[in-house]
Amino acid sequence: MSLPKYKDLKDYQLAEIEAQLVKAKKELLFLRIQKANFSRFSPHLMTHTRHQISQLLTRKRELQTSSIRSK
Repeated sequence: MSLPKYKDLKDYQLAEIEAQLVKAKKELLFLRIQKANFSRFSPHLMTHTRHQISQLLTRKRELQTSSIRSK
């Protein structure tokens, strides 16, 4: 499984990004709980989720600054 690409997020609107952020943060919390409980845990999924969150936050900030500039 490869890391998600930033160019895939170019078509997302702000509401979609917010929903994806909540979903990714819940997933990261679930992975942290799995790690703490010593259950079946794939560390690469934590890396992928963190990477996805950072991409979503970058895209969100990009949309916010572009809306401010257009005003």
